[in-house]
Amino acid sequence: MEDWVTIRNLKKKNPYMGTRKIADLVGISRSTVKKALASDMYPSYHREPAVSVLIDPFVEYIKESYLVRKQKVSVIIENLKSKGFTGSPISIYRYIAKHLKPQRDMGYQKSYEPYSTLPGNRCFMTGLNI
Repeated sequence: MEDWVTIRNLKKKNPYMGTRKIADLVGISRSTVKKALASDMYPSYHREPAVSVLIDPFVEYIKESYLVRKQKVSVIIENLKSKGFTGSPISIYRYIAKHLKPQRDMGYQKSYEPYSTLPGNRCFMTGLNI
């Protein structure tokens, strides 16, 4: 982003400065300078979500195993391999974390919430707050 701002400012202050000179000053390629001058907004990285097409035939089985039977993911992966799944186990973990884990955890509450006070506000000998 800093390079984009620098390129735009150099061109605004010196309208006759060419892309080669700006590229030399900033230390980047001329094509990057051309792209920065052509764009109105600074570039941002956007990664396309990776979707494994190998999971598609097994989606219903994964949902049933994880949500209804409450099986561990490692057990689901072993069962999928026996059913002919040839994809990576990490793709199953990602699918479950993104799509199914929020559904499964929706009804659960924390079973343990630690009790905490500010330092010096609790007397441990008598159990009274000071």
